[in-house]
Amino acid sequence: MTTGARRGALCALRWQHLDLHSGVLTLRRSAYLDEHGELREKDTKTHQQRRVALDPETIEVLRELHTRYLDRLAQLDADADPADYVFSPEPDNSRGYRPDTITQRYGRLAARLGIDSHIHALRHYSATELINAGVDVRTVAGRLGHGGGGTTTPRVYAAWLSESDQRTAGTLAARMPLRPVAPTQRTMASSPYRTIAADLRNQITTGRLAPGEQVPAVADLASSYGVSVGTAHRAVALLTAEGLVSVIRGRRATVAGA
Repeated sequence: MTTGARRGALCALRWQHLDLHSGVLTLRRSAYLDEHGELREKDTKTHQQRRVALDPETIEVLRELHTRYLDRLAQLDADADPADYVFSPEPDNSRGYRPDTITQRYGRLAARLGIDSHIHALRHYSATELINAGVDVRTVAGRLGHGGGGTTTPRVYAAWLSESDQRTAGTLAARMPLRPVAPTQRTMASSPYRTIAADLRNQITTGRLAPGEQVPAVADLASSYGVSVGTAHRAVALLTAEGLVSVIRGRRATVAGA
């Protein structure tokens, strides 16, 4: 099950604690062995009951389990009792499993499958998967039944929280618009029209093109630099915007006066 519940709580789980229609189970009690090895029940470890939402796959598994439970009762000519256990070694589900039995059966299953695992690892798996998926710590702590306001969760799963936080930052950054980047000198120089503008600017500032003198025609600039007329026009427009060139409609551009 994907609840992250402790084995004792699942051993004490009864059908009346399950709402398969809403997909919620309520963990109220926990099974344990007393000093004489007898199966007993007590409050949960945190002495609080908690409700846990179930995923669709787990709900379907529990529905099938309940159907088999009802089929066995029909064969036994017995009536269903909401207080019957969900997981039971008895045909009528009148008695719950011992927690150590669950540990042993899981260990044998893992060994048979060649998996190095133990029953408590399932809780760690549930926690780490939820944290890595970006679920907030309070929700994870609630599903695990951690007490102390959820302080156990960040202490035990600090590494996964750090990894999740880094991924969250990356996810947020990916959704942000790109930051405008100022063009570098190399980028500016690599633009043909900027190259033309830079050459003309140099001629103006060094006096080779004096104030009032005509700037080379756009067509001539395009031919000299091997660019389109539009590119050459952009170069002149840039110098005009900088106040170095003066343009009057119908006339050649001239170097602006001092």
